[in-house]
Amino acid sequence: MPTSQWIKKLGGHAGELYVAAELSKRGIPNSLLPENFSDDDILIGKKDGKSVAFIQVKACHPDRSSTFILRETDEKWREAPDNQFVVFVWLGSPRKNEPPRYWIAKKRDVGTACVQHHAHGTSNWERRFKPSDFDPKWEGNWNEFAEFFPEG
Repeated sequence: MPTSQWIKKLGGHAGELYVAAELSKRGIPNSLLPENFSDDDILIGKKDGKSVAFIQVKACHPDRSSTFILRETDEKWREAPDNQFVVFVWLGSPRKNEPPRYWIAKKRDVGTACVQHHAHGTSNWERRFKPSDFDPKWEGNWNEFAEFFPEG
């Protein structure tokens, strides 16, 4: 039986909350953006207001899928500014009591990965990525947000 849309939405929401919690744990002010806010889910910034960034969260529930789904249109992320990121959240199986896992990258690097995907140049709009397809340096790479860490 197919998974209901509302259950899929809960998985995405859980991913956003996990990322927001991890950012908060590291002292980075953040806020969830309205649903479908121009390809971004979370706004982060420094308390002094001098730096802001946007994060797109992609969540995957391993009990329902083994891949993260991106789109052909995400290839445009190659041109994303330096203050845009993607965090992939592997939610972990509740049946196995697994913790979440994270892969953090600049949005432009994810756009490049989409272009390098085997579906690039075909009529297939899907860009499916398994966690093993990601650059290993992305896993747990919270230092990607180092400029937003509190000083002192």
